[in-house]
Amino acid sequence: MYKTSMTKLICFLILLGVVELQAQQQPNILLVILDDIGVAEIPRYNPLSATKAKMPNLEALMDRGLTFDNVWSNPVCAPSRANILTGKHGFRTEVLNAQSLATLGMDELTLHEHIRTNTFNAYATSLIGKWHLGGGGGQNTNLAYPNELGIGHFAGIMSGGVGDYNRYELVENGVAETTTDYITTKFSDLAIEWIREQDQLWFCWLAYNAPHTPLHLPPLDLHSYDNLDPSQDAIDTDPQPYYLAMIESVDTEMGRVIASIPDDEIDNTVIVVVGDNGTARGVVQQPYSRNQGKGSLYQGGVHVPMVVAGAGVERQNENEAALVQFSDLFSTIFNLAVIGSLSSTYKDSKSFNHLLGGEGEGQRDCMYTESATSLDSISWASRDVTYKYISKSGEAPEFYNLIEDPYEKEDLLPNLTAEEQVAYDKLNQVKEDLSPTMEIKQQEAFSIFPNPASGVLNVVVYKDVPLEYQILNAAGALVKSGVLSGIRTAVNLEDLVAGSYIFIVEGGSPESFVKVD
Repeated sequence: MYKTSMTKLICFLILLGVVELQAQQQPNILLVILDDIGVAEIPRYNPLSATKAKMPNLEALMDRGLTFDNVWSNPVCAPSRANILTGKHGFRTEVLNAQSLATLGMDELTLHEHIRTNTFNAYATSLIGKWHLGGGGGQNTNLAYPNELGIGHFAGIMSGGVGDYNRYELVENGVAETTTDYITTKFSDLAIEWIREQDQLWFCWLAYNAPHTPLHLPPLDLHSYDNLDPSQDAIDTDPQPYYLAMIESVDTEMGRVIASIPDDEIDNTVIVVVGDNGTARGVVQQPYSRNQGKGSLYQGGVHVPMVVAGAGVERQNENEAALVQFSDLFSTIFNLAVIGSLSSTYKDSKSFNHLLGGEGEGQRDCMYTESATSLDSISWASRDVTYKYISKSGEAPEFYNLIEDPYEKEDLLPNLTAEEQVAYDKLNQVKEDLSPTMEIKQQEAFSIFPNPASGVLNVVVYKDVPLEYQILNAAGALVKSGVLSGIRTAVNLEDLVAGSYIFIVEGGSPESFVKVD
């Protein structure tokens, strides 16, 4: 009895210590996603010969933060967003393009859920701006879909874009209304309002729609292009300056959001700014060719900017060459929020959090990205520090030296040196090496979270429902049973005393969890 009581006391003190440590050190987190913007138009990124947008707010973050030089997204936006939300590649989530395979399944656990449950609800979470992962149209008309996937507060657009930046359907927590506010400014207003309302730590995912098409002339106070003709003919004749003006408008609005955060909060806020995929092909700049922009597996389609600044980022005005893929944002943001987390790897995600505090080695020796028109025709690419392999469905592979040929003009195949052959043999196996690991939906019957749990244990089922469940105590006695009637079920634990339990579902391996008061 004494031993059991002491064990419970020790567990309680450990949990209490973690909670107190988190309260002292956890930062607010602002993730800003720019739509359809590669590296060419961004100040300080190569190619330096390209025409750059004026982005004083982003450059201010570069001055006091860390600029990442080798970040890979997916070729289009929906898979990139799903990568961050789940920490998993698209062939696992089946989010692989921006049209037919762009709905995130209800059985996926999102970053927002992980943060909230693993910090005992210390964080308020939001997703403001572009969603584009299901709901609001087609076969899934559910306007509350983001909320049902664990987003604490959603305000934005459900689809991948709008036909008019001055007239669109805005959805807020399942309720839609038509608004005529300029969309880039509106998203900033929504973020400012939500952040001001919080009286606890917060994670705000702010996903701008700009500079996604339709290209246009933004309000003149948001950019430096004062003399542009706003007519469609002028835009069609020379779209580049309008695209740059839209980029500048996002920088202006992002700066307004950052400036609105009170001094005592901004000092404890980490800001991450990233592009979701490469530049649209209609405005791609040389030395990239048109077929190397958005939607392609070439660098112009997947090489994106990323800057991290703020609380805990000790490296200022520095560049980091480590390989980072989009799924890595999941573990990195999770590790920022969950102080004392023992793992820096989750599913397909590897944290780069350690690089923010000092120089060191990245966790990756190669990266992977993909796109598909259907589940049985996936195209993909992989790279290491030097070489890049591209596998297009139904086409011959391509192989490049990114150090000597960063814009992929000279395919090295078929005449490879011994060194190139070694790299080729490794990179063309990356997809095969990934595929058998963590086939989540096939191998697991269910997931439970949080663990430890207090009042409620959330269960996500990966098999057909309904399914019966049982909860056994540490002595093996049945203490609770019931039915899981949906993909997501909240099991009430109020009637259980604090202690260790086993959760059993037919067809799945038993999972242990701890109930705390």
